[in-house]
Amino acid sequence: MLTVYIVSHTHWDREWYHSAGRFRQRLVPLVDDLLDDPPPADTSFLLDGQTVVLDDYLAVRPERASELAALLRSGRIEAGPWFVLADELIPSGEALVRNLLAGRRTLRALRAEAPPVLYCPDSFGHPAALPALAQGFGFPMIVAWRGYGGRRWPDGDACSWRAASGERVLLYHLAPSGYELGANLPANDAAAAHRWREIRDQLAPCSRLDVALLPNGADHHARQRDLAAAAAALAATASPTAVERGSLRGFAERALASAGARELPLVEGELRDSYGFTWTLPGTLATRAHQKRRNAGIERLLLREVEPWSALAARRTGQSWRALTHAAWRALLLGHPHDTLCGCSIDEVTRAFDARMDDAESQATGLRDDAIAAVIGHDSERARLARDAWRPHIVLRNPAARPRGGVAIVEVTRFLADVRVGPGSAGVPTPPSGTPAGARAFSVDGVDALQVLTRDRVHERTESPRAYPDDDLVERVRAAVWVREVPGFGVRALPVGAGRRRAGPVPNPVRVDGHTMANGRLRVEVGPGGDVTLACERTGRVIERILIVEDQDDAGDLYTPSPRGAVREAHCVGVRAVHRGPLRGTLETRWRLPVRRGQTVELRIALTLDADAPFLRLSVTGDNRAIDHRLRLRVRTDVARPTVHADAAFGPVLRSALTVLPEDSAMEMPPRTAPLHRYASLSDARHGFALISDGLAEYEAGEDGSIAVTLLRAVGELSRADLPERPGHAGWPAPTPEAQCLGPFAAELALFPHDAWSDATAVAVEQAAEDVLAPVTGATIRSLLAEVPESGGVELEGAGLVFSSIKESEDGECLVLRCVNVADREVRGRWRIAGGMSEARLARLDETPERPAPVEGDAVQFDAPPRGIVTLLVR
Repeated sequence: MLTVYIVSHTHWDREWYHSAGRFRQRLVPLVDDLLDDPPPADTSFLLDGQTVVLDDYLAVRPERASELAALLRSGRIEAGPWFVLADELIPSGEALVRNLLAGRRTLRALRAEAPPVLYCPDSFGHPAALPALAQGFGFPMIVAWRGYGGRRWPDGDACSWRAASGERVLLYHLAPSGYELGANLPANDAAAAHRWREIRDQLAPCSRLDVALLPNGADHHARQRDLAAAAAALAATASPTAVERGSLRGFAERALASAGARELPLVEGELRDSYGFTWTLPGTLATRAHQKRRNAGIERLLLREVEPWSALAARRTGQSWRALTHAAWRALLLGHPHDTLCGCSIDEVTRAFDARMDDAESQATGLRDDAIAAVIGHDSERARLARDAWRPHIVLRNPAARPRGGVAIVEVTRFLADVRVGPGSAGVPTPPSGTPAGARAFSVDGVDALQVLTRDRVHERTESPRAYPDDDLVERVRAAVWVREVPGFGVRALPVGAGRRRAGPVPNPVRVDGHTMANGRLRVEVGPGGDVTLACERTGRVIERILIVEDQDDAGDLYTPSPRGAVREAHCVGVRAVHRGPLRGTLETRWRLPVRRGQTVELRIALTLDADAPFLRLSVTGDNRAIDHRLRLRVRTDVARPTVHADAAFGPVLRSALTVLPEDSAMEMPPRTAPLHRYASLSDARHGFALISDGLAEYEAGEDGSIAVTLLRAVGELSRADLPERPGHAGWPAPTPEAQCLGPFAAELALFPHDAWSDATAVAVEQAAEDVLAPVTGATIRSLLAEVPESGGVELEGAGLVFSSIKESEDGECLVLRCVNVADREVRGRWRIAGGMSEARLARLDETPERPAPVEGDAVQFDAPPRGIVTLLVR
């Protein structure tokens, strides 16, 4: 016998076809109504599995916080566990963890807890690691809709979903009508009977449990006014099927109990295929690509620099930084809902997202710099009063959990003139900023070689908490230097002085000869027509015409690409050598692409080799002057009929092409593209080739061994109904002229030839991506007063283990260390922390402590299961 649980809810897209502020004006009366007339006992109103709506409401109604908290604690209003209902395929796995931690903080501030469900009603697909994420926060059940269902999956509304790391959850799959199936239930008996037949036809045939969920609500819907009468009418006509009003918690408890007595089908991997069942909407990966790229960069800044250095600073000073890091994360997470980060919103929403990223980046940069100063013991207040004692140093930092050296890019700033500010500054001349007229000699102690890349003049402020800033005009030199290994998450200060630079030996220096450059590992040659050849000097691999800039008309909308017509290729209009080694060589190619009359794309691709580097960097900058088109960079490889391993949340996934029958693609045609995190690797039995991206989120792997990454999609409508790829409107129609992405665009990529895929290759690709995206870097602190001893930080050991996170724990008592085993076997691992530790415990992702881990001096040892995520709490 089947019991149908009616759970009243609203699906709340915080911003979409209206701004967040406009939608809040609808949210406030919705919640007011719930507080004025609470749902009956043992029933609830579900606020869409996210807690940001609680913050939005209380920002306007702070006086009702105690009423709201009481209903949350009683379960008559349900919210969470997410902070925002994020897109799950674009953010990193760690960003999804920060999302859930933020959601839990909001609820605990109200002394409430979320239902035991990872509720994902509308995400455009789900990562393979989601079961591990759910279990890591104590949720044994996931409710999802898009990305699953249809003939390529097991029949039924319930299955066991297993992550590569082994964690399992109960996946409850919503019906084809999703979270709207029970919206606006009729109270009239005849209408109720007709509606029940529609509901029964979706729920009953696929029911694998003795309970089914009937969500009563829809997008931005307030609670149904006559729900009690409508539920009674439905119950009367549905007999002998039982229909009850309930809560998400009650449904989950009943479903988990029922699942425990049954053998359910097992599924694994990503959920990105609901073709023939409901819309998947996977085509947003390149919509407003520049925002996805910037979001990825700020995520890296927070994860690789702000959190680790802040945690190490807190350890040194005894003062917690976690509230400030939470604030920076919050600014970024507010842009992670799928309609925002996916770019399928009106232009007003996009501008608000830009402003949030401005805020998040500003906070993150300031936190990083302050934390580095705290780690090295730099007192800015004392330095502000002792200018004559300043000893400028370049402070190198290594944002990786392993020792690294080699080429580092540093910024050297040297005093030119004091700049006065205020009434006393009138008539005081200062040298002009901009490109300097002449070069001044300088040296950096502790580097084996130095190559100047660029010079300019800028204003630089030295700040203090108890004085106005000191402003100087400085010469800023961007330079490549060769440095000895810096410890993992370590800092090294190098004195800057005047005089000639010494040139020391450099392994595999870069040599540039005309339009050819080589570093002993790779050789790059640009032919007269712009054709680029890449050769691996140690293996003999040669790939000709490796880069193709291609373009195609796109008649789609913000949800779905609709490529039309022939593919156009750009032609190279010039090549020049920019840097000639020995540490960095760069050849810049210029390209022009006529799209249609009066509409062109101009771009430059800088090809860069660093000394001893096993990868080729590509820096793309361009100007888009065309509309309704898709611009891609296609990379040819020498891999035949490739197997594709792509970076994803908490480790790479194996991806294969999806085969969909014509009748299943009538509702929505699957694109050939897929989500791109940091890299996608193509391999065969002989060798492989990886493309590394700094945040562009869409790639396509071709059967010919090529891989295309989308640089931009230029379209101007939120939703169109005339697309053969997806007939019907996916959203409310609205013009979005800013989504044409006119003007500048950019990308940073790298190409990494590697061996055939194996556990060792997986680590090599991870480390190459780390070296490209989070390299050793350095900046000058001119106001240091003394020598700074090298500080070692945190290092991870274990073949197959890759860094995931270092942060302060939520309670401020511990250091959180997390790594991922990308190997398909168990790995013995070890974390080392300079200064040692007293205690360590294994923990869940949500930092709930579990069993102790053995500590020996400065190291803690652990065993990582195959593809496992291992979290440690260290005191």
